[in-house]
Amino acid sequence: MSGKISIPATIASVVLLALPALGLAALPKKGSLLEGTLHDSGVTALTKPVDLKVAPTGKTARFTWWCGKQQTLSNRYSITVAIKADGTFAGTNNVGSLTVWTVKGRFLSPTSARASLRLISICDAKGGLVTLKSAS
Repeated sequence: MSGKISIPATIASVVLLALPALGLAALPKKGSLLEGTLHDSGVTALTKPVDLKVAPTGKTARFTWWCGKQQTLSNRYSITVAIKADGTFAGTNNVGSLTVWTVKGRFLSPTSARASLRLISICDAKGGLVTLKSAS
């Protein structure tokens, strides 16, 4: 063997290496509602219900969470996030120049997602990771 690598073998290697990366990309089901709960993780932490409502276009979603188990208007916080082609989304809620809370996540499948909710100066200031699954 002369040490040369054949072109078909090189192409096959590149395709095989790219397959796992392609598997990570998931786009949401258009118009779907995903739900989850960020559970309390300490004496002073509150349980936080979380919803992610995907728009009919599939290009944006409304991320909503509640500070505490009761889902009332007075403890509801939401933001519209853009969904990128790779299935990721992120958003920041600011009051003036102060960042109050942020969310960053990605779709694992058309009907599930995982998000990190970071609470900086709101609710109990205890965020975390939440898994969201289809409500239906």
